[in-house]
Amino acid sequence: MKHPFYHHSFQIPEKVTIEKKNNLLKFSGPLGSTYLNLNKIDPNGLGGISLNLEKKQLELLSPSKSFFGLFKKLVENKIRGVTRGFLVYLRIIGIGYRASLQNDNLILKLGYSHDVLYKIPSSIKLFLIEPTVICLFGIDKNQVTQIATKIRNLRQPSAYKGKGIRLINEKIFLKQGKKK
Repeated sequence: MKHPFYHHSFQIPEKVTIEKKNNLLKFSGPLGSTYLNLNKIDPNGLGGISLNLEKKQLELLSPSKSFFGLFKKLVENKIRGVTRGFLVYLRIIGIGYRASLQNDNLILKLGYSHDVLYKIPSSIKLFLIEPTVICLFGIDKNQVTQIATKIRNLRQPSAYKGKGIRLINEKIFLKQGKKK
């Protein structure tokens, strides 16, 4: 029995252009451009990808439903990235804990004997809404979330008092201390 192929086409929004070069899909939009490496997601070449520029559509043919779902999500994220971008907020909690910006460096006071310096890559914009709220913005969702995780790991929320860096909507469950 032959497996059915899943066929789907994405409508490419007005302001977005997509080009296919060998195994790269290049997405360009008002905020810049980003690439999707097809070899990494689809090393066996299962998914047939074609661009229909007259209809402004990206077409995908794939025998695997799971690959198809993954690809759909990746394309949606790339399109959203070049049109609206991605924001991640981090909150710093703890007395005297705060952040400041200097050139391309984020300087964090996190209760250590020294300040922690974090170099911000050029593809990411970083804003401080308050000294304790960090906002990351970029067109590549993967990169924005990775950097947010790296910054969070500089001082993860402690299990007892909850001091440290957390995502703004993250719930931290505190442990009970010892009781006498």
